[in-house]
Amino acid sequence: MGTPKDLNNPGVYAEALYQAARMGDAEDLARWLADDPEAHQGPFWKWFLHFAERLMDMAPDPERGFVVRDRRTAQPPRIGRNDVCPCGSGKKFKQCHLGQESTVSWKLGSPTPAIRAMATSRLIHECSLETLDRVPRDKASAMVLTEMAATYHGHGQIEKALELLSGVLRDERDDPYLLWDYWIARYAEWLVEAAREKEGEQFLLDEYDHPRKVTQWQVAQKLAAFYIDLGDTENADTWVNVAMEGNPGNPFNHYLKGMLLHYVESWDAAVASYTQAEQLMADFRDEEKIYMNQLVSESLERARNHQPLEDEPDDAPDQDGDDRGQDQTP
Repeated sequence: MGTPKDLNNPGVYAEALYQAARMGDAEDLARWLADDPEAHQGPFWKWFLHFAERLMDMAPDPERGFVVRDRRTAQPPRIGRNDVCPCGSGKKFKQCHLGQESTVSWKLGSPTPAIRAMATSRLIHECSLETLDRVPRDKASAMVLTEMAATYHGHGQIEKALELLSGVLRDERDDPYLLWDYWIARYAEWLVEAAREKEGEQFLLDEYDHPRKVTQWQVAQKLAAFYIDLGDTENADTWVNVAMEGNPGNPFNHYLKGMLLHYVESWDAAVASYTQAEQLMADFRDEEKIYMNQLVSESLERARNHQPLEDEPDDAPDQDGDDRGQDQTP
């Protein structure tokens, strides 16, 4: 038998919800939790099966708009006083966690919104387009709809992606976990991909005049990237400066400034801006540092060698230093 899954770990918990949605069978999931394909008995088996049943209830369901049912099944199995404690200590239950059943770490609780989102997002991206077409739009949350849009986009169905994301952005934007800044950038980029540049430009200008759930400097940042992508250096310069005034300590603003200078072959100034962006990344999370370091270092090397730009800015995580992930505290 391997090591049982740690459901206090947010990543493992999210994976467990994802597996529950895929498997559809409590006993198979219980064996996965136990990390033992042969498990079907023993002191922990009833607990694994109970956890599996709870996870099945909480699994995101496409037919319900990826809503998590989160209804409680039967009570946890009774543990005898002289049974081995499910915590794994090897002690008898009466010598370990007797009387603490509602608080001990091996008791499965309800997943946080972040854990739900992690599991749901992965499931959406692995669903077939036929399954996504059947998802009831009126029941799906903003998070679900944005991930569905990204999946459609990944399959080349850009008009479906734009339709979904447009609806989300027009709505109330009341999801506190969604990074609206990220999706504003994606929508403008997808409009450009669909040869609807004027719509993308007007969308961003309207966002700047009437920002919702974002700051004006963040939208200015998106406008700068938008114009750099189109080769419009005059407008790009205007919006890079607006973004810099709004947040001079943001490394992506300096990266965009470097790109603009790079584009017009002001090599030394571009190098200085890229270098400043590198120096401002100290407060980034590790995964963000890895991405931004790669992004900046490649451009910096090309500027030092007086080579033209190769990569566009539109593949950055969200253009203000955050990815679209959420707090993963269980």
